[in-house]
Amino acid sequence: MMFSMASSDIPELEELLFYQQLTSNFNDLYIKAQDICSIIVIPQYVSNTSSLPRDLFESHLFRPSPFYLRKHVSWNDKYEIEFDNNRTIRFLYKKGGVGEKRVKILSQEDVRDSVRQRSYSILIIEQPLIDIHAIKTSQNGSLLKTINKPFIPTVAKFSVTSASYESSFMFLDSLREIEPAFARLRTALFLFNETYVILPKYVENAIDKLRQLRSQFLQESYQLLNKSCEDRDIEIASEIFVTGNTYTKVWPIIIQHNENKDQILVENIEKRQRKEQKNSNQIDLKINQNALNELKKLDDLKSAYEKAKCIRSTLDLTMAAKTLMIVDPKNSAVTYHSSLNTMPMAADETLTAFIDLICQLISTAQPNTHIRLVAHEYYTEKFRFSPLPQDIDYAFTTYRGVIEYLTNSSSWF
Repeated sequence: MMFSMASSDIPELEELLFYQQLTSNFNDLYIKAQDICSIIVIPQYVSNTSSLPRDLFESHLFRPSPFYLRKHVSWNDKYEIEFDNNRTIRFLYKKGGVGEKRVKILSQEDVRDSVRQRSYSILIIEQPLIDIHAIKTSQNGSLLKTINKPFIPTVAKFSVTSASYESSFMFLDSLREIEPAFARLRTALFLFNETYVILPKYVENAIDKLRQLRSQFLQESYQLLNKSCEDRDIEIASEIFVTGNTYTKVWPIIIQHNENKDQILVENIEKRQRKEQKNSNQIDLKINQNALNELKKLDDLKSAYEKAKCIRSTLDLTMAAKTLMIVDPKNSAVTYHSSLNTMPMAADETLTAFIDLICQLISTAQPNTHIRLVAHEYYTEKFRFSPLPQDIDYAFTTYRGVIEYLTNSSSWF
């Protein structure tokens, strides 16, 4: 959200009843929101604010989503919002997707707090996000929805093969026995994201810090679970959660640290393409589009483990196109079977096919598109704390070899 609006028809923030009640009746909540939240939403008109419970105000305070870059989650963890291009909030239940609606934004004030050294936005909207007339107050002050009560789904069993940042969070959060350890880990990561300073030349220090936080969490968790040996699911889920949670903090530094090498890679490929315009060994664009699309997903993945899995599926799709195999994608993993009696490909052919794919990515990129392939390789190598499964490790090693070749073979080009 980069826009800013003002209108003479909109009252001052201090005149709005909802804001007055938030800052007076729930001042402790407002102070905490200033420390943590990214969005504070204030309805322009609200009736009978004196009878509204705390949970309603918590439903209008939002922090960045741990899962999605463009979404924000309410303080009480019940709702999500995101922003439409036409200056409206898209509001929905976090669990179940029930009760979605859109509310117009009337005004925005961007606050930069020099004391707390952070910024957040206060939005004035035309109506409350929750229909107050459809809400009644229970005896203990919590909110009950008379209709469309959100459905709370059961947490699916964690699977290493289909692990993601979201599934890792849900899995760790569902283990009641380790709840104190997981709460301490989330607090530590929050403080890391808010206060830790990362310099390009000292990225290793940040890696060591995150590795230490994860090790402390694992040690506490195994003590709470009375486990004397490693739990593979907890090991993988904790790595994905730690690296994914800190990704937006770390990634800009990784880009800066690898910017020169990424530029060299692009320049070398452009030289190669100019020399081989009439004699290209690239896979047909139409045949290999699936592999290209898979490789582009690296930009959207937060954790090192997910990036490594994406590289593995990219290599599988590349090999499938090269050897005329039939590919059946399922749940972001790739399985395939041969439609012909093909011979196994040699290691150098695998490297060549991957080089061709990366060259094709560069040649088909839109103008001003940033290529971060070296940064992805660096992040995936450095920000993982457990050995990769053998098949994923082979694919990632191949990818590393290709990146090394393309960034250090300028004389060949």
